[in-house]
Amino acid sequence: MKIVHVVRQFYPSVGGLEDVVFNLALTQQQAGHQVAIFTLNSNYQTGSALAKYQDYQSLKIYRFNWFGSSRYPICFLPPSQLNQYDIVHVHAVDFFIDYISLLKRLKLINSKLVLTTHGGFFHTNKNAKLKQVFFKTITPFSLSQCEVVTCCGIHDYKMFKPLHNKTYLIENGVSIEKFGPAKHTHKQDSYVYLGRFSSNKQIELLIELFEKHAPNNSKLYLIGQSKAGGTQLCKQYNFSSLHSNVELKLDQSDEQIIDILSQAKFVISASNYEGFGLSVVELMSYGLIPLLNETVPSFKRFVTESNTGATFQVTQQDFALRTKQLIKEWDESKAQLAKEYANQFNWKKVNQRYLDVY
Repeated sequence: MKIVHVVRQFYPSVGGLEDVVFNLALTQQQAGHQVAIFTLNSNYQTGSALAKYQDYQSLKIYRFNWFGSSRYPICFLPPSQLNQYDIVHVHAVDFFIDYISLLKRLKLINSKLVLTTHGGFFHTNKNAKLKQVFFKTITPFSLSQCEVVTCCGIHDYKMFKPLHNKTYLIENGVSIEKFGPAKHTHKQDSYVYLGRFSSNKQIELLIELFEKHAPNNSKLYLIGQSKAGGTQLCKQYNFSSLHSNVELKLDQSDEQIIDILSQAKFVISASNYEGFGLSVVELMSYGLIPLLNETVPSFKRFVTESNTGATFQVTQQDFALRTKQLIKEWDESKAQLAKEYANQFNWKKVNQRYLDVY
């Protein structure tokens, strides 16, 4: 089967969406399919222009000119190139799905069109009313030309299912021990957040809660990229003098990240919106026990189904209670439950689910 994944950002850009598309594409290629990536020709994180073509880990990456907003980039992919593939798999609800759907409606492409929603466009409340209008008008029009719609989280599934009768829940796969094997070292009462520093992650709130209300001698590590909000965070906070129990770790190598994960006990997130929560499950694969914002449906599932960790209300009292309770009750058996739960999300199983709906 010939498959092309269409996504606004891909390698060398770093992030959850990019990671999902890379692992799915690589797994499909390893299963014997011909796989390519269509993406934009610049890196949002660095602003740098990218080559029109690149071969990365045997995946063929084709990059195209675009203009407009990074949230809704205008990019006119040539129908002749899309028609070279049996499956056109679009990731995220942006211009690509609206445009390719129109091409299908005009009978300019014959390929099977598949959409994976990845949280839609409701990650923040910015322009909320406009987004709702768009979702009720343009989005159903676009989805009508998709053969299949897949959602990587319960929240998405409930939102998109009324718009398309072939909507499936296929949760993201996870790279087990993504950064390499853990080291055998002394465990500390430390919590780790890993990911982007975007507004929905509520990093400022997490810093405030942890600094003022976490147990003495506990520590919070914030791991991310300078170009994904880290530089702005440095401007807001003087971590060296103001936050003795909070450390910001930017642009870390895999080995440096392993050093932190190997001695940590918990993964933490105060995020108020997630399509899935990929990085949480990735860190659970290292035996880190989750402490997660209770308002996110997938976070509740991670805790309930793994039978370890806790969710918290974003209040001073509840945060203090939960952090103290998890530290007091931690043991190796609970860490093992986190590892076993993460192992359910291996990419071979997830890929087979996609092949079944293709």
